[in-house]
Amino acid sequence: MEEDRFFNLVEKLKEHEGMDEIFLLNSDGDVIYKSEDFSLSVDEAKALLKAWKEKEPAIIFQGLRFAILKNDEIQLAAKNITGGKGNVVGSITKEGDYLVAHTRDEGLILLEWSIFINKVAWS
Repeated sequence: MEEDRFFNLVEKLKEHEGMDEIFLLNSDGDVIYKSEDFSLSVDEAKALLKAWKEKEPAIIFQGLRFAILKNDEIQLAAKNITGGKGNVVGSITKEGDYLVAHTRDEGLILLEWSIFINKVAWS
């Protein structure tokens, strides 16, 4: 995905209250773009994508555990159940990259966030 397209998607996603960090991974788990400067190591990004692809029960994001509640080839929805630290949602894009976002528990509920990021990723 080209940088301009990524930042256009970021603008669409940020229209909803509760959207925090947004990033794009390639199929190897390398970080291509981030919406802002935030901590996301190469190892953490690769582990997140591995958990998604291998349908693991949880992911670790910024040192926190998020239980995966929805996981298929094109969408991911995970929630930080015990700490109230929001959600991690993702969608594969039409270019084959992985658009992932961290959201707060406001605005939309988890599955609505998952549908929303998928809709934006395919727009």
